Amino acid sequence: MTTSTVNKAVASALAAVMLVVGAGCGVQQQSAPAAVNWEERYPGYKTDFYEAVNKAQFDEWEIPDSDPSIGHFIALDRENNQRLLKLMEDAAQSAGTTDDSDTAVVGALWATGNDIEARNAGGFGNAQRFIDAVDEAQTTRDVIKAAIDFDRMYGYYSFFGMSLAPDSADASRKVHYLGPTDLGLTKEEWHSSIEETKTRVKLYEELMAQLWVESGASAADAEAKVSSVTKAMRDLSGSALDQADMYNAEKTYNVHTMADLEAVYGGAVPMDHVYKAYGVSPEDKVVVKDEGLWKATAKFLHEADLQLVKDYLKTCLFSDLGTINTHDAFLKVSENHRKRLGMEEAKPFDQNLAAQVNNWVPFQCGRLYANAYYDPKVEADIQSMVDDFLDVYATRINGLEWMTASTKKEALAKLDAMTARIGVPDVWPQDRYGIEVKTPEEGGLYIDNILAVLQADREYEFATKDEPVDGTLWEDPPQTINAFYDLSGNNITLLAGVLNSPFYSGDATEEENLGGIGMIIAHEITHAFDSSGSQYDSNGNLRNWWAQDDAKKFEELGQSVVEYYSAQSVRGMQVDGQLTLGENIADLGAMACVSAVAKQRGLDLRKVYAAYANLWAEEVRDEYLANLVTTDSHSPGKVRVNAVLSATDDFYDAFGITEQAAMYVAPEDRPHIW
Repeated sequence: MTTSTVNKAVASALAAVMLVVGAGCGVQQQSAPAAVNWEERYPGYKTDFYEAVNKAQFDEWEIPDSDPSIGHFIALDRENNQRLLKLMEDAAQSAGTTDDSDTAVVGALWATGNDIEARNAGGFGNAQRFIDAVDEAQTTRDVIKAAIDFDRMYGYYSFFGMSLAPDSADASRKVHYLGPTDLGLTKEEWHSSIEETKTRVKLYEELMAQLWVESGASAADAEAKVSSVTKAMRDLSGSALDQADMYNAEKTYNVHTMADLEAVYGGAVPMDHVYKAYGVSPEDKVVVKDEGLWKATAKFLHEADLQLVKDYLKTCLFSDLGTINTHDAFLKVSENHRKRLGMEEAKPFDQNLAAQVNNWVPFQCGRLYANAYYDPKVEADIQSMVDDFLDVYATRINGLEWMTASTKKEALAKLDAMTARIGVPDVWPQDRYGIEVKTPEEGGLYIDNILAVLQADREYEFATKDEPVDGTLWEDPPQTINAFYDLSGNNITLLAGVLNSPFYSGDATEEENLGGIGMIIAHEITHAFDSSGSQYDSNGNLRNWWAQDDAKKFEELGQSVVEYYSAQSVRGMQVDGQLTLGENIADLGAMACVSAVAKQRGLDLRKVYAAYANLWAEEVRDEYLANLVTTDSHSPGKVRVNAVLSATDDFYDAFGITEQAAMYVAPEDRPHIW
């Protein structure tokens, strides 16, 4: 099963996504730069700019035994985790008596999460009744009925699930989306030829067998069940869209009615129960993102043995609940996670628990953290940078030779309508509805508290399904070290967590901030015009606003980016140029924009490029790198630096790069779009 409210991957359930917020803002006045001997400072930079600039950092770093990688993001995570731990420990002290809802919720989850004895005794808690319903089912329809109930109540789904999100055709309205069948792993992982990924698949299968044993099955039965289930997952994945295609609205925005679902599922899915559970009618609209997987699933449900359907659903459920039910199950998941990412040791339990609590109640943790650590003074400076980049971007669009006037008009309208959300939200989602959790003293159980959080979210989701989309609600909590572009809102969000050194600092030089947070801002703006964002208009609606010849030219330019990045590799692992297309376009466009700004201000481009190289400095274990190149839409850090700079004309002038240098790429082979 997967959940619409959390990241389903076991790895992300264990990984911390924390925040660190820097103090101070403003751009300092620059004095005349001192002469720099770049060969002396960064020996070999013309051969490998990334390695040369970051050599001192790499010499200092050593990947911690309990991490799959180390970089500036991870370093901030580790520092931040301690802050969150302290906040959670403090919240637990007053969870049963406080009038502050955030403190009560966070404290109750932290306290019950630490109640090892109760967790082991409580097992699956309130989820057990759904497991019992599956065991008692006499038909496939009965199994799916239980799955529907579990999804509607908590957002977990396996074969069938529904969620609400902005309609791509009209971003102001919500529409139902059919959840894709849970395949356990991605299509690319199931069919990968990379040895490290094959090992990850085997470890996933081992973990599922261990969780079956944890639930009471014998080792022999567990192995047999997992063998049958994972074969079905692998077979079904062959009908699924490629990961790269999931970013293409032409392939994922497939409009149907609920009656269409009934026609395809036939008698395998009790649609009368669907209509009742989700409050929908046969004529209601539903979007099916992956039609191939949908139809393959319907065929599977018609043909598969009843026991296999039961085992499949329970395997998904054990996977999803493995980190939140018994402590013994959690230890098995944690150890397997360690092996899958090549780590020497698992993270300490308290750090993993802090990551989980932050994951399950992110905005409650976010407001506690923001109150303690966030300085809103940074917002004015960041907004000024956003405005500057939007102006430069408009100039660049006007100057594009390959784009005609009608398309430029639409692009500029989209740029003009774009807004920025910075730091922390004005509206907190937890204020829209209440959550009832219990402390250990009140008989609370960790898994039941989490299910209560999910249920409250689902009830609010479906109670407001006919209301317009609420644009005041943020997708991610402020403590996250991230920034993103929202297709349906046509806005960029720069979360508090990313507004910190080395990404941004009021004490940094203008070049350092431009190569750091400046690149991040420009990157997110460019997402509005990448292979996915270019399909949406200024209102966030899926609409073709391109002149026919311009669209064809954009596709050709995009293909040049695919081919350029497909030729890149790290440690013999090839980059998937199609999977990473959108992010690569955003990197290339951002660098073009940042270079233009730097030249306008008379800044030292070499220092900007060095700051950018440092932004993506990272050391990564082979096992984790294999996972990234298989499933991540971003290129590895080294490629994000060297490939981008080698495609940037100003880089050659700034550093005197000639044909003899390894960083050199012939002008005709450098991909340019924006």
